[in-house]
Amino acid sequence: MQNQPSCASLSGRLGQFVAETRFESLPVAAVEAAKLRVLDVLAASCSGLLMGNHRGLLKLLPDQGAFGVWGTGESRSLRDAALINSAVSHSTYFEDGSRYTGGHPSSALIPAAICLAQARGASGRELIAAIAAGYEVFLRLGSAIYPSTVKRGFQSTAILAAPATAAAAAVLLKLPPERAAHAIGIACSHGAGLKEALKSADSQPFQVGRSSEGGLLSALYAEQGATGAPDIIEKGFLPAFAQDASGAGITADLGQRWQVMETYLKAHGGCRGNHAPVDATADLLRVQGVTPEQIERIDVQVDTVTLAAAIEQPVNGDQAQFSIGFSIAAMLIAGDATPARYTDALLRDARIRELMGRIRVQASPALDAGYPERRPAVVNVLLFNGRRLRHEIDYAKGEPENPMTRADVERKFDAVATQVYSEATPHIRELVFALDTLPSLEALCKLLTPAQAAAALSRE
Repeated sequence: MQNQPSCASLSGRLGQFVAETRFESLPVAAVEAAKLRVLDVLAASCSGLLMGNHRGLLKLLPDQGAFGVWGTGESRSLRDAALINSAVSHSTYFEDGSRYTGGHPSSALIPAAICLAQARGASGRELIAAIAAGYEVFLRLGSAIYPSTVKRGFQSTAILAAPATAAAAAVLLKLPPERAAHAIGIACSHGAGLKEALKSADSQPFQVGRSSEGGLLSALYAEQGATGAPDIIEKGFLPAFAQDASGAGITADLGQRWQVMETYLKAHGGCRGNHAPVDATADLLRVQGVTPEQIERIDVQVDTVTLAAAIEQPVNGDQAQFSIGFSIAAMLIAGDATPARYTDALLRDARIRELMGRIRVQASPALDAGYPERRPAVVNVLLFNGRRLRHEIDYAKGEPENPMTRADVERKFDAVATQVYSEATPHIRELVFALDTLPSLEALCKLLTPAQAAAALSRE
């Protein structure tokens, strides 16, 4: 009996919460936020597909199965489809995220949740409940370990994907509290990933996919009767990743405050740390009517955590995703900083390189004040005529304080999805926003597999 989680343990309390999560208990705002994040992660997946980031994983995991790899004609096993869809969705860093965790919950858990919902014949309402529960585990554990986990060299998303996916899976598997607690407990050992891996952006998303797969398997293993260590969060997870191992606040207001609507959505590609500087620069120059040719120098100040993740001398398009200077140059020269801009070819463009040479990025300890409540950027622009311009913003576009609207997310989805799903694009969008009315995920999953989508649309 020593392996049974108690109601006093964190895994026990989270397991109780997960087992009791139902669609009917969710506020309308959480339901609508979950739908938006499903559509948003599908957009992120399309972005990864357009960059070809699925090809190596399909070769690595070639065995056929019953579950579609989104946007392709390929099908894989439950675990391989979940892994590939997760990794590809994360591969261009276009999905949602949380400045309180340094992580990206949608790519970490939604792909696996959709695959498992399809496998178990779950309804759209059950999927939404699973996503909401997974977000709570991701964000609550993530807030407890961030930013300490990054300072210790770990990537938050890869650490948190396993327990978050296990929580979402436990809802879909209808596990009782004890079993749900074991699912989360087992999964705490299966999230692994290093921050340094971000410098090899072609392989880094694999660690997120593997972590999500680990969470899925943990829940399925718990369903079979496997047990996790009862106090693994207090005595293992938190001491490993957090500065404060007490776990204070993790379960505060659990089931009363739903945090899925508190993650940010991305208007640009690349690391989130690039976005406030890009927005500040673009806003300033647009208002002032300044062109890149008039600029002598751009000085950008960000907080120390943001600069720590930056690669300001990128050697390829993958590394450019972490370059604030490149992101600003892409916005000003190419007109946007979407994931399609982060290529070797654009990095080599003489106009981009020349403008990057006029951009200096530095950390300002003063901007650390209040982090992560805000993630500001200060931009100072010197023009060749001697004029000086300055602009500061606290919140990039897409933060809860500066949100993207439903229409913004729809445009983001359409812009990339049309290149993947063609005429099925509006049908996918309609089904996502109608998730709470769907008796199963069958229709949506068919549309996410192009060959099946074509057959389904031809019968309409």
